[in-house]
Amino acid sequence: MIEFLQIVFSFPTAFYSVLLGVVVGYWLLSALGLVGMDVADGLFGHGHGHFGGDGHFHGHGHGPGHGHALGDQSLADGAHHHQSVFDPLMRLGLGGIPVTVVLSVLVATAWALTYLADLYLLRLLPDGGLRFAADIVALVVAFVLAIPVAAFALRPVRRLLRKMQPEPPRPLLGQTAVIRSPGVSRVTGTAAIEDGGAGLILQIRDESGERFKRGDRVVLIEYLADQNAYRVVSEDEFRGA
Repeated sequence: MIEFLQIVFSFPTAFYSVLLGVVVGYWLLSALGLVGMDVADGLFGHGHGHFGGDGHFHGHGHGPGHGHALGDQSLADGAHHHQSVFDPLMRLGLGGIPVTVVLSVLVATAWALTYLADLYLLRLLPDGGLRFAADIVALVVAFVLAIPVAAFALRPVRRLLRKMQPEPPRPLLGQTAVIRSPGVSRVTGTAAIEDGGAGLILQIRDESGERFKRGDRVVLIEYLADQNAYRVVSEDEFRGA
C-alpha cells in the first residue's frame, strides 16, 4: 500500500493522478445532481453536445418552422462543423462519443499506463537527469498509447450511441401536407405532415386567401421566417396542372 501511494503521488504518475481526481470528482457531482452533464462540454465553448463520427463537435439546435429539433441530432449528419482541438483524437477512433466520456477514459487509461511504467521500469533508474527524461517520455507515451486503448474500450459505447441516434429529418420544402384548419389565409392556417413518427403540425400561409379548406392537400414551397410558417400551393399548381 505504501509503495502504491508513493507511485500515485510522485511524478510522472502524480500528473495523471490530479487529472483523475478531477474526473472522479466531476462524475460524483454529476451523480449527485450538483453539476450538469454538459459542464465540461461548455468549457470548450460549444455547449452541450458530442463528437460526431466525422471528428467534429455537434451541439443541439432547432430547425425552423416546427417544434422538432433539426439540429445536430445525428452523429454524422454534418449539419454543423466546428474546428476542435480534439479533431486528431476523433480521427483515431474516438468520434461519436460525448467529450466527457472520452476525456474520462483517456485520463484513466493514461494514469494506469503511467503507474505500471513507474512500477516496473522507472523505479529501476537512478535519480537524476536520465530518470527525469524517462519520466517525461513515460508521461507522453502513456497518453499516446491511451488513445487506441480508449478507442477499443469505447467501441461498444460508440455503436450503442449510433443506434440510439434518430434518423436525420427530411427536408420539409416540397413535401405534401393536409390542411387541418377550416381555411388558410395570409395570417392563419395549419396543416399536418407525416414524418414517419407522430407527425408535425405546421403553420401555413396562402397569399390568395381562402381557396383551401380542411382536408385539402397542399405542398410547402417556401419558409416564411418572420411568421415561422410555410407558404403553400395546391398539389395541382405545384405539378403545373
